[in-house]
Amino acid sequence: ITDYMCSTLASAPRELSPMRFHNSVHNVPAGYWTIAAHCHLASTSVSSWHASFATALFEAAVEACAENAPVLLVAYDTESTGPLLAVSPATSIFGVALVLSPAAGRAPTLRLALRGEASEASLPVGLPSDLANLAAGNPMAAGALPLLVALAAGGKARLQLPAGLPGTLDVELDA
Repeated sequence: ITDYMCSTLASAPRELSPMRFHNSVHNVPAGYWTIAAHCHLASTSVSSWHASFATALFEAAVEACAENAPVLLVAYDTESTGPLLAVSPATSIFGVALVLSPAAGRAPTLRLALRGEASEASLPVGLPSDLANLAAGNPMAAGALPLLVALAAGGKARLQLPAGLPGTLDVELDA
């Protein structure tokens, strides 16, 4: 849809379909899901270029703590096509969902800290080659996969996720 929008706006803007425009905004999937599921709870849609996963993770954690209730974080990105591919290369599809809860329990614990610059205290998580290829082909995967690998491994981990230039989201995990 984004390729259609960009191409039409560049060549024949009066031919732009109102329905396609309506479906081009970043919060459409959340809106359609809440309608289909008859969900009356709030939803927030975050778009932050290659830092979208870290930004959404931080937003969901803040929301869970502020409301003292679990929050469902759904993050995804599709393949880029046309002119968008040159500025935001995503060559694969990726999606992930996590439930963040402020309640203490047996679930893994996350501690998050936004930093204005890279922190040398953070340790990188190595990705298996197939996941590294997926991360290289999709910015959302690049943000989420280090956390998912650390969660699957269990134990303690310290991660640094891109959270906008030049910032990072430092994540301490105790699984």
